[in-house]
Amino acid sequence: MSVTLSRTLLPAVPAEVAPLDGCPGEWLVLTGGQLLRWHSGTSEVVARWQVRLPDSGPEREGGRPARYRLLASPGGEFVVIAADYRSRGVVIDLATGRVSMDLDRGGYHVEQTPFPAAFLHVDGQLLLVHATAWNRVDLSDPATGITITPRRFEAASGQRPAHYLDYFYGALYPSPDGRLIASDGWVWSPVGMPRVWDARRWRHDDMYEPEDGRSARRLRQVGYYWDKPVCWLDNTTLAVSGIGADDEAMIPGVEIYDATSGAVTGGFAGPQGRLYCDAGRLYSASLGGMQIWDISTGDNTGSVPGFMPSHYHPASHELAAVDGSILTTWQAG
Repeated sequence: MSVTLSRTLLPAVPAEVAPLDGCPGEWLVLTGGQLLRWHSGTSEVVARWQVRLPDSGPEREGGRPARYRLLASPGGEFVVIAADYRSRGVVIDLATGRVSMDLDRGGYHVEQTPFPAAFLHVDGQLLLVHATAWNRVDLSDPATGITITPRRFEAASGQRPAHYLDYFYGALYPSPDGRLIASDGWVWSPVGMPRVWDARRWRHDDMYEPEDGRSARRLRQVGYYWDKPVCWLDNTTLAVSGIGADDEAMIPGVEIYDATSGAVTGGFAGPQGRLYCDAGRLYSASLGGMQIWDISTGDNTGSVPGFMPSHYHPASHELAAVDGSILTTWQAG
């Protein structure tokens, strides 16, 4: 196993970077009010846009500080710039550089989770799933902003509406094929509760699929433990960090779930920090450096000391870390 790291000078000190999942070597670089499309192999700035950052608002007591996050569609058609742990985001059409959608999830306890948003393809159509309230997500066409999943929650007097979901959505993770969506959210009292549902059924069969549809699954309940690393191992298998029932009694490791049934199918101690999967191996970004794990056995099969990746580029099979104006990458596959 190679431990060789490659270091490349970014075109500017970034506020955030994001891979273009379908474009090997290409990244989006957010710096102030500019967004750059940059190729790490040639160091060329392919395109440049002036962008409007969403309002992050004031600091919120008991929550995490706001930060800007980039989320690019796989082919680089659109990008979300979101204020994590806050209410708002924007979608930018990179063909024109214009804002195609304003995103707003309301203000109720947004300080507890990153902004829930993700791009995915459903039967060849590029869609954006995004939070529109603390307990609601929708599918939209990112080009027009038209909601694909319009629905109403109406209640009889003194009763909760049908399909009401008492759940705070967290970070969203589409499976590699875009069929399933996982949310790392929470409920009172509070407990972390990862949930998963089928995006195709949501698009075509049941607009209430995320709330109580046939595919909706709750994976676990863990006291005071959410906004933690989650990683798809394949199109139906999800690794969730931490082993235990409460944040004060957690063992570093992962629990592995069949996302179609919600059943625990495995797990092993050891991994901690951010999680990534490539070519059947699990990578964890711990303080001492990146650790490599055999998913089938749980064995630690290697490490790259001092390297703590914060991003993964699936088209390039690269794990990457940003330090100032330097992008450091390691080739996984």
